[in-house]
Amino acid sequence: MAAASRCLVTRGTTRLTVEDVAQEAAVVRSTVYRYFRSRDELILGVVLSRIDIGMRRLLGMLEHPDDAARSVVDLIVYSVGFVTGDPLNEALFAKDSRGLVTSLELRSEAVVDAFHRHLGPLLAQWRAEGQLREDLDLREISRWMNTVGLLLLGPPWTERSEQEKREFVECYILPGLLPRATGG
Repeated sequence: MAAASRCLVTRGTTRLTVEDVAQEAAVVRSTVYRYFRSRDELILGVVLSRIDIGMRRLLGMLEHPDDAARSVVDLIVYSVGFVTGDPLNEALFAKDSRGLVTSLELRSEAVVDAFHRHLGPLLAQWRAEGQLREDLDLREISRWMNTVGLLLLGPPWTERSEQEKREFVECYILPGLLPRATGG
C-alpha cells in the first residue's frame, strides 16, 4: 500500500501500473496480484486506507459532536477540505484522476462500510437522541454523506468557497436527515 501510495503521488491514477507498484515495493508483479486482482482494486485499497485515516482525524475535529445538525455539515465540508494540501489526496482527486476514484467509491460497498464503521456509532447516538429521522437507514446516511462529499470535489464546486459548500449542505442535504418539524 505504501508503494502504491508513493506511485500515485508521482504518477497519478491514469499512469499508474501494477508493474510500477511492484518495482517501487521491490517485489514481482505477481506478488501485487496476490493481494489485488487489478489496478483499480489496488487504487481502491489506497482509497480505503485514506478513508480510515481521514475519518479518525475528521471525527476528532468535530467541535460539537453532540449536535447532529452542526456536525453533519462539518463532516461533509471538512472532509472535502482534506484533499488540498495532502499530496496523496490531491493525486487521487486531481482532475484526471477524479473520475476513476469517484467511480470506484460509488460502486464499492467496501467504501460505504469504511465510512459507516466510523460514522455509524455517531449516527446511532444522534438517532437515539431524536436528532436524526427514525425512518432513515444509518448505513445509507453514511453512503450519501460520502456521495455529497464526492459531488463537492468536482466541478463546478471546485471553484466555490467553503462557505458556499456549507450553505449547500445546510439548505439541501441537512433537512433530509433531521426530524420533520411537527405543526403546532
